[in-house]
Amino acid sequence: MSKVSITKSDKGNLSRRNFIKLGSLALSGSALAGTGVTQAKDNKQKNKISYRRLGRTGFMASDVGVGTVGLKEANVIRYAYDKGINYFDTAEGYGSGESERKIGEVMKHMQRDKIFLTTKLHISEKETEKSILDRFEKARERLQTDYIDCLYMHSVKKISRLDHKGFHSATKKLKEEGKLRFIGVSSHGAGGKNDDSMEKVMIKAAEDGRFDVVLFIYNFLNKDAGERILKVCKKNDIGATAMKISPGYVEVSLFDADNPSVSQIEEIKKHMKRGRTKEDAEKRYRNWAKGQQDEIKEYQPFFEKYNIKTNDHLREATVQWVLNSPDMHVTLVTIIEFDTVDKIVPLSGTKLSYGNVEFLKDYDKYLGDQYCRHGCDECFEVCPNDVPVSKIMRYSYYYAMQGREKLAMEKYKKLENRQADSCIECEAPCLSACPYQVNAQFQLIKAHSLLTLV
Repeated sequence: MSKVSITKSDKGNLSRRNFIKLGSLALSGSALAGTGVTQAKDNKQKNKISYRRLGRTGFMASDVGVGTVGLKEANVIRYAYDKGINYFDTAEGYGSGESERKIGEVMKHMQRDKIFLTTKLHISEKETEKSILDRFEKARERLQTDYIDCLYMHSVKKISRLDHKGFHSATKKLKEEGKLRFIGVSSHGAGGKNDDSMEKVMIKAAEDGRFDVVLFIYNFLNKDAGERILKVCKKNDIGATAMKISPGYVEVSLFDADNPSVSQIEEIKKHMKRGRTKEDAEKRYRNWAKGQQDEIKEYQPFFEKYNIKTNDHLREATVQWVLNSPDMHVTLVTIIEFDTVDKIVPLSGTKLSYGNVEFLKDYDKYLGDQYCRHGCDECFEVCPNDVPVSKIMRYSYYYAMQGREKLAMEKYKKLENRQADSCIECEAPCLSACPYQVNAQFQLIKAHSLLTLV
């Protein structure tokens, strides 16, 4: 094995590319969750990670966890682990198991009993004990681990699904074999008129007695249902974890064909791979960016008041807002780049400043009517075309905010005659039904343009 030399400049910049070059630094004191220690120092940047008891699991989890949607670089997981983060969330459906495989690549570099590893399976009515056991085993092999800490029923939309016999018989067997420790439920909310709300599903799961952890949408613009769920979780000692914590964005770069950014080049290439010409792909991106910029200009007074130049300020404030809740155990942040680790770790254990409290209040005032609340079902009953509004807006979020363009478009295509093209000629009863005054019709038409190739 060749020896890696550490230069003077390396010692002052042990992050990102240097981390890959130097490998894991084996910061032995960076993950003390299982010992009862509630904070661990990062001895490189003097940051601290705070830990919270994850309900009745008893595990001391880092208050910020790693969401791995779109994970391409396995060493990001090692980097986050060496910074003290010990909660890692993935799913079979994240890149058809690719996220699980990336975590598995670095599993040998982490002390297994010092991390909490979750994965998720979509469970249909037709699933059997055997099919669930087979899928679980494949996930475990991809993760290269002897056991998984928690297996979630992924994106549950009906309360009745919580009683799935195949799931419960399979997980009971897995627990007896030592391959699984706990089970949980995640929910993005209803997808149609016949579905149950996120709040109903989560509260039922928390009161059920069989589930140990829940994962649901919780952010400063979408907090009421979350607060009620948290109360039930606390009463029943259920582990509570939050997703989709940062709604919206405050910056979109216009497209300059002569000087495109790296991310814009990648976006253009993705459209070309789907059969578009270079000129058509560039036009599509330019029109999308221009539309977003025009919309953002309406809120220029808000941005000027807080001197907002990038999305980092919004993300920092929204993460801290969730961390402010003592009953939320883990705040999940999608972390697929080294830079994100460096930006999120310093937020652990911090409180929302007065300035950021005012910032979020004004954000709600100026931009609150632009955010279609994930998991909300208030307008479902009045829609004459059975368009799953919040589901489509979630797909738009995947596309614009998470870089999951292909997945978002594939999911949208499956909606077939429930797509948002019917909204163009609709009289839009959803406008008066929305308690947040969101122009759902306008947002849906934009989403349809974004998620289709025509």
